[in-house]
Amino acid sequence: MRTLTLTLLLALLGEPHLVEYAIPTAGANPHCLVAAPDGMIWFAEFSGNKLGRFDPGTQKFTEWPVPTANAHPHGITTASDGRLYFTEQAGNKVAAFDPKTERFTEFPVPSANAGPHTPIQGPDGAIWFTEQSGNRIGRLDRQSGQITEVPVPTPHANAYGIISAPAERALYFAELEGHKLGRIDVASKQIVEYATPTPQSGVRRLAIDRQGGIWMTYFVAGKVARFDPATKTFKEYDAPGGKDGGPYAIEVDSTGLIWFNEFAKNDLVELDPATGKMTTYAIPSGPALVRKMTVDARNTVWYANFGQSKIGKVVRE
Repeated sequence: MRTLTLTLLLALLGEPHLVEYAIPTAGANPHCLVAAPDGMIWFAEFSGNKLGRFDPGTQKFTEWPVPTANAHPHGITTASDGRLYFTEQAGNKVAAFDPKTERFTEFPVPSANAGPHTPIQGPDGAIWFTEQSGNRIGRLDRQSGQITEVPVPTPHANAYGIISAPAERALYFAELEGHKLGRIDVASKQIVEYATPTPQSGVRRLAIDRQGGIWMTYFVAGKVARFDPATKTFKEYDAPGGKDGGPYAIEVDSTGLIWFNEFAKNDLVELDPATGKMTTYAIPSGPALVRKMTVDARNTVWYANFGQSKIGKVVRE
């Protein structure tokens, strides 16, 4: 009798486990991914210089070359117009892709060498993004194609992850080297910064829960934290991997559980904020070097395995 693989055994036992799918392009290095409303998983191929799509139903990949050579597609988000928007970190552009026409539209960032990083649709319908090298927050008007930029007050803050807070008509962004959480008001464009209780935290990625709380990873300090916009206070949690674990990506699923990965430990961690309990799941292949996670409409958690050019998901049946 053949020995059951660990993944199959876990599936038979009904235990949560991770499943991965190899991207057709070798060395694609998927940096960020996002679940679309129709269930498709879209991802940016940093080294493959392509935009990719994975159909979970058929397990089929489709890829499209990005018009700008060596653009280094980086962050990606869905938008209400049905298009995908992604940043070209080396191309210094924000691009839109229409799945219906399969056409790209690229918008150059006004400032040179801005390093556009993570995009998100804001409460005003515009595409907002962080500029890692330029130390600014950018705003793309989807109708006019015009990009405006707002400087981050803290010099060399390394603006990183960004999330929309619709109830506040604002966006929050991470300052990886500023060790702060930033907030930008959609109407006034004014920025307020909140220093983390733990110094040298290295705030990297953000997520928002149903109560409007802003969750973040402390990549340098080895923690995750929640910021309460009402009280302007932080609650911090030590990650399982300790100070050197490198918490990176973070998401909130539809049940309110918090998911994050530890860069150095090659794992995903499930945090129950009600109890503080954390459960760790080893990533099957590695080093995975996960930079981004997403949650689809069925509450499935997906992650981009940058290091092994795969995308993976958490199976909880």
